[in-house]
Amino acid sequence: MGAKQEVIYFRNIYEVCSFLNVSPPQCPDIWLDKVEQVWVAPNLSVAPIKSELFAMNLFIDGGGTIKVAHWEKEMEFPSVYLVPPRQTVSCELTETTLVKYGIFFSENFVEEYSFLKELLADYPYFQADKSIPIKILPEEIEDLVALFEFFNKDYKNYSLKNRPVLAACLYIILLKVKDIYDKYYFEQFSDTKIYHEENLVLSFMNLLNKEKKRNDLAYSKSVSYYADALNVNANYLSRKLKMETGKTIKEHIHNIMIHDAKSLLKQTGLSVKEISFRLDFNEPAHFVNFFKKNVGCTPKQFRESTI
Repeated sequence: MGAKQEVIYFRNIYEVCSFLNVSPPQCPDIWLDKVEQVWVAPNLSVAPIKSELFAMNLFIDGGGTIKVAHWEKEMEFPSVYLVPPRQTVSCELTETTLVKYGIFFSENFVEEYSFLKELLADYPYFQADKSIPIKILPEEIEDLVALFEFFNKDYKNYSLKNRPVLAACLYIILLKVKDIYDKYYFEQFSDTKIYHEENLVLSFMNLLNKEKKRNDLAYSKSVSYYADALNVNANYLSRKLKMETGKTIKEHIHNIMIHDAKSLLKQTGLSVKEISFRLDFNEPAHFVNFFKKNVGCTPKQFRESTI
């Protein structure tokens, strides 16, 4: 088993560009990364990274393995991959030519345009448990490449005047990508549940996602916190969630905790004790018992597995 690394954290696009040793963009809130490069080494490992940015990637050709949180799979081409803010990702590229487009954009950019904000508020594929690369058909790549190139044309001539045009282009690309995910996601990941469109349930899910975005691993894990914030009785909210989603409040919170624990175990060198404290457990033994109860094995066994 190879040495584990700490997760590299980027707060903005400039830090990403500095890490990649590329010229910084003119715009601080949005960046298009177009890659066509031959890796001359037998492989290239990209350390675990996460950022405060949304990312949308179109992989056209290449080879290698990608790790998303605790997932690990061979990259398939062509494919589309959405990355929400604060999602841990790493990869190992084989000796090949990598061809891809990537659009990175900040939460500030989304907040600036109500149509983007409204779209992403109901965009399930930027949720941590659904941000998985989706393989698409070769004939579907043409429309996406055309959209990315159209975006790139305006992006190269960036100014404050064409900023709304970029926002509109991004909106169209997001709609097209959502159509693709809607078409293939449940076919490729059929064990994922669909959440019903019900106001209270959606309010809870949005609150939980916002709390996670705002505080990363220090998000509130208290049932009463979410019930009080929504002005409802905790038992009522939990029953409603159970009826609509199949999970109680506590189970939703635990799912995120398990997701974070798996990510840290698979992508960092943090000890089980360090991970337990980061997830707000008072004692490592409590974390080990919690993990084993929910996953079926100990954190150490999970880390050493090939899952």
